[in-house]
Amino acid sequence: MDKQAKKELEEIILACHQSTRVAAKVLFPEIFYSPFSSLHDQIFNLIDSGKRKIAIAAPRGLGKTSIARTILSKKILLRDVNFGVYVSNSATSAEMQTENIKREMQSNSMVRKLFGNIKVSENEFQDETFSKKAWVAFGSTFVLPRGWGQQVRGLNWSRYRPEIVIIDDLENKDDIKNPDTREKIREWFFSDLLKTESMYGEPCTFIYIDTIKHEDSLLQRLIDSSDWESLNLSICDQDFNSLDENYMTTEQIKQEYEEHKEKGLTDLFYMERMNIPISLEDAIFKPSYFKYFTDYGDELKVFEKGETKTIRKRDLTICVIVDPAKTVKLHSAESAVVTIGADRQSKRIFVLDIVSEKFYPDQLYDAMFDAVVRHKARILGVEVTSLHQFISQPIENEMRVRGLYPFYVELNAVGKKEERVATLAPYYRLGYMYHNKTNCHKLEMQLQWFPRSKLWDVMDCTSYITKLMDELAFYFDPEELAEDENEFAELEDQDEFLLEDNWRVA
Repeated sequence: MDKQAKKELEEIILACHQSTRVAAKVLFPEIFYSPFSSLHDQIFNLIDSGKRKIAIAAPRGLGKTSIARTILSKKILLRDVNFGVYVSNSATSAEMQTENIKREMQSNSMVRKLFGNIKVSENEFQDETFSKKAWVAFGSTFVLPRGWGQQVRGLNWSRYRPEIVIIDDLENKDDIKNPDTREKIREWFFSDLLKTESMYGEPCTFIYIDTIKHEDSLLQRLIDSSDWESLNLSICDQDFNSLDENYMTTEQIKQEYEEHKEKGLTDLFYMERMNIPISLEDAIFKPSYFKYFTDYGDELKVFEKGETKTIRKRDLTICVIVDPAKTVKLHSAESAVVTIGADRQSKRIFVLDIVSEKFYPDQLYDAMFDAVVRHKARILGVEVTSLHQFISQPIENEMRVRGLYPFYVELNAVGKKEERVATLAPYYRLGYMYHNKTNCHKLEMQLQWFPRSKLWDVMDCTSYITKLMDELAFYFDPEELAEDENEFAELEDQDEFLLEDNWRVA
């Protein structure tokens, strides 16, 4: 090879070293045969930024896995790392991708021209912590495939700890619907995978590339974290206008959306093309369903249809609903206290107040009874399923200690929480539900992401209003019914329920 040809090859290798975008085009033209879009440019710019923790949410069709393989291939060919790990949702998937990397490098004519024949050693690992599919390139770079949940802590190869970890398609969209599975993935990721790097040597680079498949996904949490440099990409805006006509035109996007819509798969379009894990159009609880009121203490102001209507709080049947955390250690999970007022005559249900925190038992009692006193609630409903003795006896005891006597109702959960929350849908669609402008944001966020919400405490608690209304035979009045007719009149007339500013027993 003459000096000029050698110089040209060295310049190509240098360009590949400086740019993953260039490396993809030069080394693997059969894979990256289409022009790169501005979306790809954003991905490559972040990958080459030198950041050590990178999270990329990319739409389907951008070649996420091909890019992930290219990152590791480039590191191997340029001898930039001694130990690389490729992580996926299963060992089989990770092994398949690392086998693809090996095959691409060994059969690629441009790779051989630039780097010579790729020597790979296999089946030499006696240590059971290593996969049988692990291999060594050039005798100096160890490549290890791993599925989530497999052992990764404490891995050493020839005195090296992992120097780059590529995480590709870690979360399965069906599995992460289960909150326990999401928690297990997070625990393994943070306590095991991120602990693989050496404490004393060169810090490890972690690159996570996937599609957001759930509001509470690990990828979404990393994107929200200040510790990770991130991208959240979509092929279009919410009106389906293309964000890069060179990649996909607005006409193509709208056509694809209509095809998904005809098949009832708009959720799939939003998730795979826009990184939104639920269809905004087909959401059960749309923002347009949310109506509002302002609480002025003794009365509520409702502004609608160009006029302001006043509702006296004393005319409402007010209840406090409590959904304790489903664990004996109440402070380890969210509990919710929701105060709701129902007006039979105007056919409105007002969400007056929401408190949602990790409570110790005494704090939960303070919160629920404070709501009872402040809103002069006639009814206290508490979800007691699986915690009956632990919940009911202390509450009834505390009612006597504090001299508060609302009408106490034990609420037993029936069916799944998804089914309970869904019972609110007709009330929202019919325009019966009204939110306090100042404190219902958490409820609205959970409802909008239903049934893939990150948290459920507030909307699950609110959903018990339908069960409470059913158990107490509470229904809206027909138009012709007199204003003062009320099935709860006997409750309102009894001193033991409400005496001006406090509660007591006659």
